[in-house]
Amino acid sequence: MAHSTTGSQHWSSYSGFMLACIGAAVGLGNIWKFPYMVGANGGSAFVLVYLLTIAAIAIPVAAAEIMLGRMGQAGPVESLHNIAKDEGRSSWVSLGADIGVMASYLLLTFYAVIAGWVLSYVYRAGLDAFDGLSSETSQAMFETLQGNPTEMIIAQGLFLLTITFILSRDIASGLERANRIMMPALFIMLLAVAAYGLVAGSPKEAMVYLLTPDFSKIDNATIAAAVGQGFFSVGVGAAMLITFGAYMNKNIKIGSAALTIGLADTAIALLAGFGIFAIVFSQGLDPAAGPGLIFITLPVAFASIPGGYILAILFFLLVLFAALTSALALAEVTISWAAYRMNISRRIASWIILCSNFAIGLLTVFSFNALSEFRVSDTGFLAGKTLFEVKDYITSSILMPLSGLLIVLFAYWGIKSMRLQVAFGHDRWIFVIWLWLGRIISPLGIIWVFWTNI
Repeated sequence: MAHSTTGSQHWSSYSGFMLACIGAAVGLGNIWKFPYMVGANGGSAFVLVYLLTIAAIAIPVAAAEIMLGRMGQAGPVESLHNIAKDEGRSSWVSLGADIGVMASYLLLTFYAVIAGWVLSYVYRAGLDAFDGLSSETSQAMFETLQGNPTEMIIAQGLFLLTITFILSRDIASGLERANRIMMPALFIMLLAVAAYGLVAGSPKEAMVYLLTPDFSKIDNATIAAAVGQGFFSVGVGAAMLITFGAYMNKNIKIGSAALTIGLADTAIALLAGFGIFAIVFSQGLDPAAGPGLIFITLPVAFASIPGGYILAILFFLLVLFAALTSALALAEVTISWAAYRMNISRRIASWIILCSNFAIGLLTVFSFNALSEFRVSDTGFLAGKTLFEVKDYITSSILMPLSGLLIVLFAYWGIKSMRLQVAFGHDRWIFVIWLWLGRIISPLGIIWVFWTNI
């Protein structure tokens, strides 16, 4: 059977495991990216495809990742090696995990920079810098931040130092304890923002925008965007859930855990979207403002509404906490990998991984200022992209879908059905549904997204 390499590292409870997994899923993808993707891709038409994606593609991949981690009882690559050996399969099946670890590392090199923007805006909100903002001055504020590499580097460094401090400890006293504090706080802040939108915003317009589908707006581009967002939002394809699964005990039902993660992630994305759009519509602002929705459009709204000062602080703290919970999961993947591969302590591995991540992240910082005119290529699929856009594209459109595809194929086709059912811990008829979602629907969906993005 598989040999454990996690040592004494285990979750202290099921709730600790679930909070960490939900924290991994809930991040900038929910509160920053989801609302602007909805705005840019037809509103509720996008949401409908997104919900179908979560159910049919992302959740089966999440279940596969958790299961492989628990069965392998090791880091992502070692877990797949262990299981492949038990099943008589080639060690090449671990390639999906290798790609996932690479995706986590690369993703954090620009995720931390965007999280640094959020940290800077928490500071600005605290100084009441949004008072009297217009659309033009808000745009100028954001452009000033992006044009100031010193501030971006300091914010990025502070964010990564926070992660290093937490993850240099063991799982129970570091990652698990942090999520036990941050996730309830995140839920409370999110509910407060949504409640404000309900009471003082335009909740009816927000609900119609989010939940009344306009099928005429569903085309290949909308579908590709929604499927990609669903995949990114739940956090599959980056080996996070394999890593977390290795620290869990044997009596947890895999399918129920994956479903809970998917539902919680979706509920938070919709709740965030409702609160944001209710505020945006109440001020007559553009819901399709793109990536600048929370950094340009919302500060204008906060400047125009009663209690906007407090709401701005609350909102950007909410986004910061969401960024932290996901970044902790991304970093844990590569730190646990480095600690095992290099046979070093978690503390040393944390410093090595996150210092190197900071250095590579400088390319993201400079892509918004000193290197803003630099383009990697004038032709091909990377044509016209900045260094930041190249890293985003390679991670979100290539590495994560490819990792998810290889992992889901190995999990549902490469492991004997009887062993799979025992691992899932569900009744036969429920398991059969999971099995065929994982064997047919999920791989086909990922292949389609992968092909469309290439």
